[in-house]
Amino acid sequence: MDANLLRQSLRLGLSILITCAIAQHFQRITYLWYPLLAVITVVDDQDENSLQAARGRILGTAVGGLVTFLVHTILSGWIGILVSLLITIPVLRRMGWSSGLSTAVVVTVMFLGIDAYTKLNWSYVFNRSLDTLVGIAVALVMGRLLWPKNRLARMQELHQQLEASLQQRLEAHSAALMGEGPPPAAINAEAITRQLLELQRLINVENNLGERQARTLKRLRWPQRMSLWRCLQVRWLLVERLIQRVHQELGPNPLPELSHYLSAHLNGPGAPAEALRLESSGSALALPQRIALEEQVTRFQRLIRSQQLLNRVQP
Repeated sequence: MDANLLRQSLRLGLSILITCAIAQHFQRITYLWYPLLAVITVVDDQDENSLQAARGRILGTAVGGLVTFLVHTILSGWIGILVSLLITIPVLRRMGWSSGLSTAVVVTVMFLGIDAYTKLNWSYVFNRSLDTLVGIAVALVMGRLLWPKNRLARMQELHQQLEASLQQRLEAHSAALMGEGPPPAAINAEAITRQLLELQRLINVENNLGERQARTLKRLRWPQRMSLWRCLQVRWLLVERLIQRVHQELGPNPLPELSHYLSAHLNGPGAPAEALRLESSGSALALPQRIALEEQVTRFQRLIRSQQLLNRVQP
């Protein structure tokens, strides 16, 4: 079972249980679906779990309720919902409360979707907004207490996983080209792309949280790392295809020059960065294939060396 899915399910279940317990104890929440929908919305979106994001959610929800109340006195139905959203969304973005957009939209739709919404009054708006804020508060507290997300640690974990995958692939290819083992199976490009997309998403979220988080990212050189990984991904997949073709054409015949060049990165960033030369290999490779290998593998190796040098830089 996916550990992250299990944690998310437990977090959601406990948040709903506590919200229902609060509603049962105080007996002031008339419509339980308001706080429960808020719980589901907030727990499902836990990327921004800072205090600033929590404040944005609370204030954004309050603004959404206020705008909806004012609009319903003029317009009704879906037109009223549309106009409310056209006012609410720019206001929240202008005030820096974008984290409250999801719950503000929920409040808008539910307020104008109730039976006899033309009788909407200040008492209803205040009480239902307060009910929604109860659900938001419970979800935010549970999100910070139960397995809070550490984006920087997750980014480092993804970075190390990608490096380990790269090293394993190069070691396997190097051994096969030396005639010491079978060639590895085709690379799983989908898994690599998925990890890189998650890494980019985490960087974007962290960068949008404020100046302090953005400075931390720059200090740890995450924008540079991500830029290198984007270049490495393209070159990595291209080199994999070229080497797989070499395995198919040469079979068990070794190609030690290419093997030594691929394994050179294991010596660390001090490894030589000169261009690959296969003229004296005596292999049966066609000239265009040899030129493509020399050029692409050389660029690939230099990108790996740049990544290693960047890893050695102390923040």
